[in-house]
Amino acid sequence: MSALEPKPTHAAPATEAPAPPHVLVVDDDDHTRAMVAALLRRDGLQVTEATDGEQGVALAHATRPDLILLDVMMPGIDGHATCARIRELLRDDALPIVMLTGADDVASIDAAFQAGATDFITKPIQWTLLRQRVRYALRAGRQARELRRAHLRELAVRRVAGMGYWEWRLDDDTLSWSDEFEPLAGIRATQGVLRETFLQRVHPQDAARLRAALDDARSGRGRLNLEFRITLQGGERILRVVGQRGQEGADAAYVFGVFHDLTAVRRTEALVDYLSLHDEVTDLPNRRLFLRQVGQALEQGGEGVWVVAADIQRFGRLNETLGESVANQVLRQLGARLRQLREAGTVLDVARIDGDEFAWAQRVPAGHALEAAIEGVLLALQQPVHLGTGPLQLNLNAGCAAYPVHGQAPEALLTQAQQAQRRARVQGRSWAVADLDELDAQHRQRQLALEQALQSALNNDEFVLVYQPQLDFASGRIQGCEALLRWHSPTLGVVPPAQFIGLLEESGRIVDVGAWVLREAARQAAAWERAGLPLRVGVNLSARQFMSPRLTADIEAALHASGVTPALLELEITESLTMHDVEHAVALLQRFRALGVSVALDDFGVGHSSLAYVLQFPIDVLKIDRAFVTHVTRGRADRAIVRAIVALAQALGVETIAEGVETQRQCDFLEALGVTQVQGYLIGRPMTAAELEALARRAPDARA
Repeated sequence: MSALEPKPTHAAPATEAPAPPHVLVVDDDDHTRAMVAALLRRDGLQVTEATDGEQGVALAHATRPDLILLDVMMPGIDGHATCARIRELLRDDALPIVMLTGADDVASIDAAFQAGATDFITKPIQWTLLRQRVRYALRAGRQARELRRAHLRELAVRRVAGMGYWEWRLDDDTLSWSDEFEPLAGIRATQGVLRETFLQRVHPQDAARLRAALDDARSGRGRLNLEFRITLQGGERILRVVGQRGQEGADAAYVFGVFHDLTAVRRTEALVDYLSLHDEVTDLPNRRLFLRQVGQALEQGGEGVWVVAADIQRFGRLNETLGESVANQVLRQLGARLRQLREAGTVLDVARIDGDEFAWAQRVPAGHALEAAIEGVLLALQQPVHLGTGPLQLNLNAGCAAYPVHGQAPEALLTQAQQAQRRARVQGRSWAVADLDELDAQHRQRQLALEQALQSALNNDEFVLVYQPQLDFASGRIQGCEALLRWHSPTLGVVPPAQFIGLLEESGRIVDVGAWVLREAARQAAAWERAGLPLRVGVNLSARQFMSPRLTADIEAALHASGVTPALLELEITESLTMHDVEHAVALLQRFRALGVSVALDDFGVGHSSLAYVLQFPIDVLKIDRAFVTHVTRGRADRAIVRAIVALAQALGVETIAEGVETQRQCDFLEALGVTQVQGYLIGRPMTAAELEALARRAPDARA
């Protein structure tokens, strides 16, 4: 290679530059057309020339230019007719067409716009003005095309997501919406539909709630955000609407919003929930749902409730011999028999809990024969199963445990029943009752291990606080949280509060641990406050702690050490706790208020306090017990109780916080009933301080 020859390079290929905009110039005057073309080419534009209207139409169709400069006065078809034909042929409203006209009268200009022109320039042409008009027209064309494409993309997204727009005109009380809403509502709303006409399509149980939410949006008191059902001939749809009243100018006469069709989402969620709680083979509840159902039965009155666990003798051999398909037929027939027993009222709840293991709960009141009750169910289950190969005789081993003798929690009862079932199988018996001696020994060993581990838990920093968020309806933000104590034992693992709080109370250590909780909660509240996030942190006071003479000093020490604004520390006490000594309770609460801390009356509605006493208590918050929240969407009595509590709180000038909110419908109902804040798994499970801070810093309305 010669030294004068260039050396090859290995640079990456350059990105191809976009083609310059293309302008079609249509003018029968050769001199004017040439001048315009030369000027535009000098500006870097691509130019095509046409000498008359016919040629201009043909070139417009062939080249699809970005801009057309079109003379009005031409032989053959004039500029107005040419413009109209191009518009009809290309069907592109975003294409800018600028007319070059020697006429400056209004009629000629109006005719140009009627033909589809977007702008005009009069002759003789001012060349500087031409360049500016061309630049503006090209930019406007690009923006119009991008807007059109964005609109098409938006339409596609809205169709896939099941979303659209709606607005409410306040002066004539009419609603209108985008096309996506028509199949959901069954009403076309191009010109508007009266609000009451639309509300007739809403499910009767949701109409009052939606009407109240719309009224709030009209008044500007808050943002509309709720789910409701709309009834159609083919069933019902579940919609979520979000909206807010306009703030400025003519917008103040409207409420604007979006809607989202949640029908498929909610059905999928329901299916997922169902599959997560039911056995795939038998369609019976699984272990998780069974324990939940037993827990509900115990809450309604557990005396005489027995939990029974049973398995099929030699089921493994049957599976190996006849195959999985036949074995599944056996399981399905047993499941069907259990379902029939439940429908007949013989048993309360039924489940397939694992493999060939089934469980059920049945009520055997005191004085009734347990043997007859258990063996009656076993006899129904052990009838021959009819398969393609003939009848198959089944034999089961069962074990049973009674509330509260063998345990007070569903999990404990089922565990004891399973242990009794295994003992029955080993002993060759049909069924057996849980062994109290074995149960007592296990309980004593567990309690001893817990007591020994608790002695050093506080000194070894094994306690931690987690925080459950509380959502404020008015602002849509997380305004506070409840601090909850957790124990992470290095030997026992994570110990549930129900297993150690009672031991702390019995031993008296709850006072020291409670003081630590106050200090830690105040420290965290102060840290959030310094970070610009003033969150109210609630701390539960136990009975022994409430009666301790050092409580006031512990609160003062926590406030002083942390430097937190006192109102951000909230003390939660229960109704029953205050009723032991009402005068002392009132005096103590007044002392707390003098320190500046907030006071909440917890679990309100389930205690035994007199209304006259409640009116004496200096409190800031009434917390509505979860017992009234669970069935608020379908229990008229529970709704009435919540409404009464809200009315009392409003009369006292205090906030209300509903606990145990787990579904959006519960949340919507509580908001409609006037509750000010909510707490529960829907808003967030107990979480670390960092997780709660991240949640609180999100956009308003953590449910969204």
